[in-house]
Amino acid sequence: MTQSKKEVNWSELCPEMVRCVFERLSFTNLKRGRSVCSSWRTALRGCVPKRNQIPWLILFPNNNENNNSSCVLFVPDDRDKTYKTRDLGVDFVQSCSVASYGSWLVMCDTRCNLNILNPLTGERIDLPQPPGPYDDIKPRDLVACLWIDDRSKDYLVVCVMDYGIFYIKKGNRWWQHVSGGRSYKQMVYEHTSQKLYVSRYNNYPLKVWSLSGDEPQQIFGDNNPREGHYALRDFLPDRSKDEELYLKEEKYYREEYVDSSLYIAVSTVSGQVFKVINLLQKSKKWQFLVYKMHPVELTWEVVDSLGDDALILDMGITVVAEDIPGIKKNSIYFSGLDNGSTDPDHIFVFDLTTREIEPLPQCVFSSVHFSDARWFFPDL
Repeated sequence: MTQSKKEVNWSELCPEMVRCVFERLSFTNLKRGRSVCSSWRTALRGCVPKRNQIPWLILFPNNNENNNSSCVLFVPDDRDKTYKTRDLGVDFVQSCSVASYGSWLVMCDTRCNLNILNPLTGERIDLPQPPGPYDDIKPRDLVACLWIDDRSKDYLVVCVMDYGIFYIKKGNRWWQHVSGGRSYKQMVYEHTSQKLYVSRYNNYPLKVWSLSGDEPQQIFGDNNPREGHYALRDFLPDRSKDEELYLKEEKYYREEYVDSSLYIAVSTVSGQVFKVINLLQKSKKWQFLVYKMHPVELTWEVVDSLGDDALILDMGITVVAEDIPGIKKNSIYFSGLDNGSTDPDHIFVFDLTTREIEPLPQCVFSSVHFSDARWFFPDL
């Protein structure tokens, strides 16, 4: 007589077994596991998925929409779905994100109050109010950068206020002055070397400060002004070699020009410093040009490839992307000019090999009316 097989009731798996399995899986698989049944949801409470190795896109809600205090998350290795964060409250909707590091965002409200927020867990760290006045500063235009240790919650926040650059560390009650001036576009802090990289508007691309001592020390300033608009000039051929070609290309670029920007990025592996210039043309074509800094001579040279790395412009970093599903090597992750975009056509991955953009799935933008978008890197 054949013995019938006993049906397996997966909801009766011991909690330790469920946790052991899902701690080896990704964030999206963990989220699916929690929705299987109540016993799995209980078992997986507080369970941390394996370390994330890919950038995510976060879409911020439009503050004109009632009862919407959650963000939408797009995780590239799960291309046909989006996820919602927990309800982050009314204060969150009335604020905007000005910097990110790992799972954390620097949020700024209409009164220039700053906090560090983890949208995945809801954890929040309020910061002392930075030096004012704030009359001419719009939160969306605030330039800032962040470093934070996910375990100890040690942090460093740098921002550009009315009278210059200021920074604050965990445990400090007051912001410390770094430098005067307001014409700064982007900042990147590299914690290993404790260096702050700052790019400026106009024709002065980069300054570097060391924050390792009691007082900030400027250690590099690319102070050689260049004639003309840097974005146009960088894409033009060498005038000394072919005057006719130069003038032809210059006319074309000026006629096609719409907008441009300059960014700084630092490798999370080698500490190599990069400069990135992008250009949007009337034909809706995007151009990107990448330079690397010589570590001794401190000069710039064009690079055609990032190799096995990917560049996350919003964070000013490059990360390893070789053989990692969900992240594309030799590519630039971009979310629009001027610290974010509300135009889906300005949010994409740019392939440096093909020089073409890779648009995101339609499901990303159909899921919410968003006010801003930013690539970030949970568990960095």
